[in-house]
This record gives sequence, C-alpha cells and structure tokens, in this order.
Amino acid sequence: MIGDWVYNTHNRQNEQVQEIGSGLVMLDYNDLYEYDEIRPIHLTQQIMEKNFPDYEPGYTIGWWPNDDSSFHVEWQEDLEGNQVILMHVMYVHELQHILRMVKCDKEIEL
Repeated sequence: MIGDWVYNTHNRQNEQVQEIGSGLVMLDYNDLYEYDEIRPIHLTQQIMEKNFPDYEPGYTIGWWPNDDSSFHVEWQEDLEGNQVILMHVMYVHELQHILRMVKCDKEIEL
C-alpha cells in the first residue's frame, strides 16, 4: 500500500511506497522498481518499543513477542469493546495496515 515501509534491495535502504502500478513500485526517491526488488521489513522489538512504549490517550495498543519472531498485537479503542487482535504480526507493513484499519494516524518510525 502507499505509505508502507519496505526494504529496497536495489539500493539497500528502507523506503516508503509512493505509488504502485502495473508491476512497478515508486519509492521515496521517485525511482521505479519491480516488485521482486522490494522486500518486507521484519518487525523487531526495538521498532515496537520505539513506537509503542506506553499507553497513549485516545487508543491503546498492547503487544508482546511470540516464540516465532512475530508479535501479538491488540488494539482497544474504548470500554465498549471495540477491539482488534492479531496474533502473528511479522512485518512493519502489517502493523501499518492494522493502524490504518483502526483509523489511527500514528506514523511508524524505524
């Protein structure tokens, strides 16, 4: 998706997707790359701690590492029970999709 963090194997940098179309992806530096040059970025404990160290007013995201290098991520909006639980989140772009799904405008920092 546009805005997703990905790893560009061509220049070995993490970049954000700017545009997608007909087998090509435009990244931060406005160069076009084929899909096979783009890889997902593994979610790490450091990324989670940097982005979700504590409770933030307005929404709650809880997380913990699983044994398989993935993360259990829970989001709860309010006391009425609006909740999303994902048990095996492995990549940064999956976390970004979760945040978009629950309409959380937090930008993930790597």
